[in-house]
Amino acid sequence: MNATARGDDWEEQLSVVIPAYNEENGIRPTLEGLRAALPKAEVIVVDDGSRDATLDNALAVPGVRVISHAYNRGYGAALKTGMRLARRRYVAWFDADNEHRVSDLAEMARRIATEDLAAVIGRRLTPGVSVVRTTGKLAIRLLARSLGVDLGKDLNCGLRIFRRGIICRYLAILPDAFSASMTSTMVFVERGYRLGFHDIEVNRRIGHSKVKIRDGFSTMVLVLRFVTLFAPLRMFFLPGMLFLFTGVAYGAIRAIADGRGVPVASLLVAFAGLLGMMLGLVADQISQLRLGQLSGLDADATTDVVELTRAPSLLRSGEDDAPSQTADNRNAREHVVESHQRRSE
Repeated sequence: MNATARGDDWEEQLSVVIPAYNEENGIRPTLEGLRAALPKAEVIVVDDGSRDATLDNALAVPGVRVISHAYNRGYGAALKTGMRLARRRYVAWFDADNEHRVSDLAEMARRIATEDLAAVIGRRLTPGVSVVRTTGKLAIRLLARSLGVDLGKDLNCGLRIFRRGIICRYLAILPDAFSASMTSTMVFVERGYRLGFHDIEVNRRIGHSKVKIRDGFSTMVLVLRFVTLFAPLRMFFLPGMLFLFTGVAYGAIRAIADGRGVPVASLLVAFAGLLGMMLGLVADQISQLRLGQLSGLDADATTDVVELTRAPSLLRSGEDDAPSQTADNRNAREHVVESHQRRSE
């Protein structure tokens, strides 16, 4: 019986990525809880340009890999950095505010190791969000469902675990902002991977949420862009067919009833539908080319990342607009510089 079937060595195959931005109060208890409960797992903290003591508090916990962004790049960017540097078969996302329970993570890791799932996504039983956020999430969920994508009840739970070899294929299209959680769900749903959902309880958050109302509008635009990439026929071709059929049917009925020929309005509607169908076909060809390239991008999760131990000043050439960092613990920090040059085809 192999290890996957037994599922008894999942801890040794687990990397836990923790994005952290100004989480000085929550990061240390979060890391200490993880290290105590999962001593064999790889724990990676990506400090996303914090201006408080987050980085120093993370470095104070032994057995943790600490990566530092020179400036704040976003929740999704921090996750992508951590996943590129992860070394294990499974990679989990875990929040730095001590909201998630390690026991839930352990159960999710067992499931992905034993149930042949591509990902297991947390589903909060007690989300504790405001009416405004609840309404916004409902609007996003309805928009996605109208476009044929079912995102489930909890759009952006930060506790989830993936097979690293699969999620790293799609790092190129994961956004740098808070929408990374929802986007990862949409990718796995649209690509037909087997998903598991796991009900979780959450602790009281240490600190406050960094999500703003404007992120909701950005997320709605992201849903539209996502469907355009993964299912352009659904976005353009099907509505085009509806317009074409409506225009032709209306024109035929009016021509027969009035005996004066086909109305101009029906011709315009039918022509708009035909253009929509043609646009859908062209977009589908572009989509297939783009999706075919994704397997090559980030297939090797460390190809485009350089992990260094130099002082921050050596890593910021050409980044004069980046906020300055303190000089404490420079020799202990691991800094990441991502290459923006794509590999030639």
